[in-house]
Amino acid sequence: MSKVCHIFVCATPGEGRCGARGGELLEAFKEEVDRRGIPSSAVIRNACTRRHEEGPVVFVYPDDIWYTRVQLEDVPEIVGRHLAPERPQATGYRLQQGSGRSL
Repeated sequence: MSKVCHIFVCATPGEGRCGARGGELLEAFKEEVDRRGIPSSAVIRNACTRRHEEGPVVFVYPDDIWYTRVQLEDVPEIVGRHLAPERPQATGYRLQQGSGRSL
């Protein structure tokens, strides 16, 4: 039996960086899971995480992985890591040098 994972996207309107870009990011995640035939219920709008300086923020449950400063181009990789049926084991954060983002 495969483990059920959910991706929570901080998309609280008006709250820091997530509010400014979270809605667009949430829609990108929903489109990506739909494209892969994964139920849209795997992607959930999350309430503000109060990590404004790190936003947009995405959290994966139950993997306990937090992604910060998420960009639209990160969506396919995150979905592939955590929701794809043949998904690889999550290994944590990878710092992209010079970008200030972690993925």
